[in-house]
Amino acid sequence: MKRVFASEWKRAMNPGIIAAVIGIAFCICFDSWNDLINAVQNRNPAFCVYYFMTNSAFGGMCRLYILPVFTTFPFAASFCEERNSRAVTYIVSREGVKSYGTVKYVVNAVVGGLTAASATALLLLLLLTRMPMTLDSTSAAGAGELFHTWTAIHHPFWYGVTETALGFMRGMIWASTAMTVSLFVTDKFVITMFPFLGSYVITKVAQILSIQNEFRLDLLLIGRIVIKNSGVTVVIAAVASCILVAVMGKFFTTEIARGHKDGTLY
Repeated sequence: MKRVFASEWKRAMNPGIIAAVIGIAFCICFDSWNDLINAVQNRNPAFCVYYFMTNSAFGGMCRLYILPVFTTFPFAASFCEERNSRAVTYIVSREGVKSYGTVKYVVNAVVGGLTAASATALLLLLLLTRMPMTLDSTSAAGAGELFHTWTAIHHPFWYGVTETALGFMRGMIWASTAMTVSLFVTDKFVITMFPFLGSYVITKVAQILSIQNEFRLDLLLIGRIVIKNSGVTVVIAAVASCILVAVMGKFFTTEIARGHKDGTLY
């Protein structure tokens, strides 16, 4: 298992990670691009790091719909590529069907999460070199209800940790979703773009069904909703994310084993 993990991890460390990190960072920025340019060029005192993160999470298209696509860049299409090259049977004969499916899925989930987390942390650090975390005039009234306001004001470091952790969970979920979809789709482009469609569908379905915000994992993971406090929110989001990823992982490995046995995966 360790040898298989090392091999898959090495394959996942590719230039796609760099493109994904840069893309995710720009996605967050593009939702407030004009304000960002104004803040950087003119040193405008009206802007702060918290403003840009909040403005992006409030409903920016890039962070909601395009950012998840970049989490698939490093490794999510690897299973699809091996199916198209008819290499699955050969790899399974060396690694074992259980090890193959489990390790590939876990590596993809971790790399997808780390990509989003790294991009978020890097962007926060870059923004901090040009502007403060929050404004002195920022009001803590209503803090804790939206966007981790209280934490950003009183504990900037933990606000950064919170944003990074939530980014990891989003990356992990969408990378895992894309790889699970590759069980049924052999087009790399469709697999890469599926998170865009998935994000849109989830948002629309939640709106149509009038699901309360507190029960929407997608809002928890962008900071739109805070349950009790930032720490509790991160724990709840982490548990829900891990359960979701584990369920998809079980389905993915089971389908690979079944497909190998039936001869439909080769």
